[in-house]
Formats: sequence, C-alpha cells, structure tokens
Amino acid sequence: MDVFSSFDAHSYNLIWLSMPLWLLSSMVPMTVLFSDVHSKSGSTSSFRSLVLSFTYSMIRLNGKGLKLSGFPLVMSGLFMMILMLNLSGNFPFFFPVSGQFVFGFSFALSIWTCLVLSSLLCSFEQGLMSLVPTGCPLILVPFMVVVELISGMLRPLTLVLRLTLNLGAGKVILTMCSSELVVGWLNSSSLITGVGGIKGLLMGGGVFGAAEVAIACIQCYIFCVLLCLYTEDHSS
Repeated sequence: MDVFSSFDAHSYNLIWLSMPLWLLSSMVPMTVLFSDVHSKSGSTSSFRSLVLSFTYSMIRLNGKGLKLSGFPLVMSGLFMMILMLNLSGNFPFFFPVSGQFVFGFSFALSIWTCLVLSSLLCSFEQGLMSLVPTGCPLILVPFMVVVELISGMLRPLTLVLRLTLNLGAGKVILTMCSSELVVGWLNSSSLITGVGGIKGLLMGGGVFGAAEVAIACIQCYIFCVLLCLYTEDHSS
C-alpha cells in the first residue's frame, strides 16, 4: 500500500469484526476515556477534569461562548473527542478519523450554522449590522455585505482544511519514516551500518512522533478556539 492508503476507509475493513476499522478507531479512544466515568479518582478521571477546566478557560477567554446556553457543554465534548481522535490517529493501524474532511466539516458547518441562526433569532438587526464594517462608506455597503457573506460562509471550509491538511501531512511523513526504517534495516550491508542507521531512524522517528503528538493537541486547540471566536459576532 502507498503512503496515502492510510486515509482510505476501504483499506481498513475487518471482515472478522464485521465493521470498518474507522468505526473501531473512533470507539476505542472514547471508551478508554470514559471507562471510569462513575469514579472520582483515577488517571482518566483526572485527565477529563483537566481537559474540561482547560476548555472552560478557553471559552471564557475567547468570545461570548459562556453567555450562550449549551455552548460550553458542546465545545467541551467536541474538544475532548477531537483530542482523543487526533492522538489515536498516530498509532499504527488506527484510521485517522479526525484527518478526514467530512469529519471536521460536519462539526464546523453545524456549529457555525447554529451560531448564525442563534444570532439572527436573538436580534435580527444586530445580525445584519455585523455584515457591515464600522466606518464603511455608504456607497460601499452593498459590496461589503457581499464580501462579508462570502467570507462568513468560507469559515467552516477554511477551518476544516486547516485541521485536515496539518494532520494529513504529519500522517504521511510519519508513514514515510516508518517505511524508511524497515527498508533501512532490510537493506543494511553490515551489522554496524544497520545498527547505526536504525538508531538514527529510531531517534528521528521518536522526535517526529513527539512532534506529531504536539501538533495533534495544537490543531485540536486551534479548531475549537476558532469556533469560540466565531461567537464574537453573536448578537447581544
């Protein structure tokens, strides 16, 4: 298989499980995360508490999310789910669910649409006023309304492209490093050369793997914090 086959859902079918591996890759991280949901102690419980407190701080510092009913709960669950799926996508034979365009686009489009509709229902006049920049000349108002409409509708697309491309590029490079590790071991002309080459590849792979974990966390944060910033345009 080539390096891009890891993004093909049809390459991950497990006949003996009668389910696609992408579904299993989605269920396993969330099952582990909520395995001790009724317990107040434990590593996963502490991790959940840490993520929830971090998410609420993120919502409080970016936008008006805390003033919108249900928004903090949605963002907390979304942040935790994307974080776990991003991290699990770095493991071998785990389908990178969060690296799929349709995954991120479904959340970005639905949350953005709900924010727009909520803003219009709260105050239709303020919702329309947000389409016109402050201090815009009267003659440019029709043009600026069109520009703001187009830029607003492109928000979900640019948001999911940022998440998908960054995670996808990292997955491809990680796959290439793994392939080079195997090829370098099999084609080593001597034991010394082979051991030295393998050590270098292992060190490089370890550094890059740690970088991929950091990128997975950062991209999850960027995806959610931009959704929080979209609440700045919400009507008061």
